[in-house]
Formats: sequence, structure tokens, C-alpha cells
Amino acid sequence: MLVRYTRVARMLARGLATKPEITAESDFAFRKSHIAGLPTAEQDARFYPVYGDLVAGDGAVERVASFVSRFRPVFDARPELRVIDDAKFILNGKIASIRRAGKGSMFLDLVQDGQKVQVVANHKMMGLTNGEFADWHGQFKPGDYVSCTGHPGTTNTGELSLKASERLRLAAPALHPVPPAFRDPGKVYSNRVIDYLANGRSREVMVARARLVSTLRRFLEDHGFMEFATPILGSGNSGANATPFTTTSVHVKNNRDEPVQLSMRVAPELWLKKLVISGFDKVYEIGPVFRNEGVDATHNPEFTSCEFYATFTSLAQTMEFTEKLFQRLIAELSTLAICRERCSWLQQSLSRNGGEFKKIDCLQQLPLETGRPLPDFTSEALVQYFQELGVPLPKVRSPQKLLDELISVYLEPLCRKEPTFLYNLPEVLSPLAKSATRNNFSVSNRFELYIDGTEIINAYEEENNPFKQAAKFAQQLSARTQHNDTDAILPDSAYVEAMEWGLPPTTGWGMGIERAVMFFTGCERIDQVLPFGKLPDVLKQ
Repeated sequence: MLVRYTRVARMLARGLATKPEITAESDFAFRKSHIAGLPTAEQDARFYPVYGDLVAGDGAVERVASFVSRFRPVFDARPELRVIDDAKFILNGKIASIRRAGKGSMFLDLVQDGQKVQVVANHKMMGLTNGEFADWHGQFKPGDYVSCTGHPGTTNTGELSLKASERLRLAAPALHPVPPAFRDPGKVYSNRVIDYLANGRSREVMVARARLVSTLRRFLEDHGFMEFATPILGSGNSGANATPFTTTSVHVKNNRDEPVQLSMRVAPELWLKKLVISGFDKVYEIGPVFRNEGVDATHNPEFTSCEFYATFTSLAQTMEFTEKLFQRLIAELSTLAICRERCSWLQQSLSRNGGEFKKIDCLQQLPLETGRPLPDFTSEALVQYFQELGVPLPKVRSPQKLLDELISVYLEPLCRKEPTFLYNLPEVLSPLAKSATRNNFSVSNRFELYIDGTEIINAYEEENNPFKQAAKFAQQLSARTQHNDTDAILPDSAYVEAMEWGLPPTTGWGMGIERAVMFFTGCERIDQVLPFGKLPDVLKQ
């Protein structure tokens, strides 16, 4: 049956079948139909073998990357060497391309772990006739996963290869051809599997994302931070100005036997600070957070954040620590072609400023940009200020929303040409931060780092006075009730009670992973850096 199938497949591939409309799609469809028609046991035996059976036999199993790093230097040092007969290896991977040379030989590119090596398959090396070779190897297609046994060698052009000494073995067949072009956004974001198969740049973005997270984790651990996994399900929305997703559990009920309302965390902040209160001086978490907000080019209801907290650390020290982190990110990510341009721009920006980022004092700069002295930070005064400036008012007119809009309109554009720390922000914007009075205004000990005009990092010295924290929670509740500001933080009495055990002077820091990846890879939309796109796209997959 295999011989019959492979002969028909070769005829289809060469266009010799009776129907002239044969295409790659119909060829794969024929293969799928053929395999689907077999008994399950035969499917497994011939097309989906157990891994142990696949690699059984003479030869050491080696990953492609290890094979290349081991033997490339050997053949470079001895260009006259063509094959090492006394070394036999089994390589596994995916066929990226096949080049056939008559009935009795073929060359294929085998890919695994992002590394590629050539496999040379010839009927004489396998002890087969031309017909036997063609009948067996005619079944293989680009996209197939295969296992190859042979000897390290090179071709006449010096290309490192595995010279197959046995028939190639099929590990898992591809049942669809990879499209030669897959660019339609409507299809790409709802078919990420095909996107990654067809588009190298999409894969490169994910490699950059993984490298960034890995570098971030290693940098923090090199500086003594301990990683924790804090609860995702809880109550309230404490930790950030955002609306939570809410749900219930059929198994968790109150004393009236009613389901308890739960919410998915909008930030891990309060949990991590409880760990600091518990005696852990340097803590961090990289993980998902969920906010019931709109979907646009830079926002998704589910995203990944990194937050860390360090005791007895000032805001100035945290700025310096952030600059060192970005130096590390530049060093690691500049090795990736997709990140090289942005890394170079960032390095030049740092070099021009003596290794530091530009700094803007919000309290000083905002009146310079508006041309008017700042009013009191009350809703009434700020609404009048907007009207005097001729700036459209936001829908929600709490002091938080009004001040946030002013900063967005007047200060964020100043952060586009150079990476910029924006600091001395109004206290009302940071209900969990320490504050101080400057020029008769209450400002938070906080900074935001903007890169290319987008906020990447938010950091501040944490409020550690439980009585002031309770009052700030009450202020947030007032914004929610009086101005319908649903993003305002709900009071968290359990956190305030925990603070009574003593929260030492602590600085907290948070980065949105997706926004950082967007910057380094030059992506303009958040769905390009989320492994399966934004929520609407996820629901289609």
C-alpha cells in the first residue's frame, strides 16, 4: 500500500496524474484522506510511531544544535574530510525543504530548536536500488517530522551534513501545505499556528519575547530577588486603577451558603507587599494579569507584567537600577536581528546622556507646557482648567482621570525622542505610593519610564503608613461613587491590617512585558507580541 501511495503522490507532484488541476493542496488532501482511511493501529505504526521505536537502533540520538556545534569546527579545521564513518548519529526534526536529484537521491534541510542542518540521502549509501529509494522516500514532504540516521560529513561545497545510512523514518506527517504567503491580518491573528509556520518574523518576535523575559528574570535573581507566584483569583481589584473580571466558584461559599464573588487579579502588587511585610526583602513575579478594559493597539484584557519590590531602596536608586537593567537587555537582545535597530537607538540615547535616561519633573513641566499655573487638584478646578485650555474633557471627570489626561496630552509627547523618566506626579494618581508636599501640591514619590512615547515602567516608594493608606483607599472609593470612576481601586482592609505588622521603606516597580517587547521588536500592535493575539483572536482559535 505504501508503494502504491508514494507512486501516486510522486505522479501528483510531477503533474502526471490524469487531472491537470492537481495542486499542493490536493496532494496533501489525498495524503490526509489516505491516512484517515487506515485502521488506527496502522496509522500509529506507519505515520505516528512511538518515539522510542522511532529512534531504536544503532546510533546516538543528538539534537541538531548540538550536532552542528560539535562537528562544524571539526570540518572547518579539516576541509579535506568528507565523512566520519566511525561516528553514527540519529537526528530528529522538521523538514524545512526537500531538493530531489533524480530517483535515487535527495537533500533536505532538517530544523530543530531553531537550528538547521542538511541531510544527504542517497540510495547507494542506504544499500537500496533507485526504485526502492524512490518508493520509500517519495512519501516525505516539507513540514513532515522525521528521524534520520547517518554519519557526520560535508558536501563538495563544504556544507555540514548528516549523510544518511538508513531509510528516513516518518515521525509525524504534515497534512496541509504551508502557504507560501500568509499576510492577511484577518487571517494571521486568528490562525497563529499557520502564522508561525509561514512567517519567520512572527517566530522571531516570540524568540525575542522569550529572551527578554529570561534576561529580566536572570537580572533580578543576580541581584538577590526571589520569585513568587501569587494568587490570580481573589476578591476586589486592589493593586492597580483598573476594572477586574469577576466570577464565582460553585465550591467556595459564604456562611449563608451563597457563592462568593471572586475577581481575577489586576496586579500582584498587594500580595507581593504582604510578602515584604512577612520578611522577604526582595521579591518579584512575572505573570499574567487581567483587566476588564477595552481592546486596542496597545491594550488587551490579559497581559503579562513583571513587578518587583525591594526594601530600603530609594526612587533614585531604582532609576539607576532600571538603567542598568536596560543596559543588560540591550546586550542580550542586540544579538537578535529583529531587535538590533531598537537596541542601537536605545544605546545611543543612553550614551548621549552619560548612561542615564532623560528626566522630566511633572510638577514643573506641566505648567510650562500649558502656559498656565496648575490649579488645585480637585474635579471642579481641573474641569475649569480644561475649559481654559480648550482641551476636550474626558468622559469620567474624577481628579485621577483629569490629571491623567493632562499628562497624556502635554507631557507624553515630550517622551518620544528620548527614553524619559517622568516623576513628581500628583499624589491622587498613585493611591499606594508615598507622597510629599512640593510647592503646595501633594505629589507621589513615583516615576514612569516612557520609551518612544509609550509608558513601559511604573515605579514608586510604597505607602507604609496604614492609617494614610486607609485614607487613600477612602479617597479612591469617593472617586468611584461620586464620579463613576470604575477603575478606581477598591479598599482592601486585609492589606491595611497586614501593614500594621510593619511595612519597611520599600520601592515597587512594574513593567508591561508586551509593551517592552513591542518596543524592542518594532511591533506597532500588541497582538503581534501576544503568542495567540488579542482576546477576540484567541476566541477564534
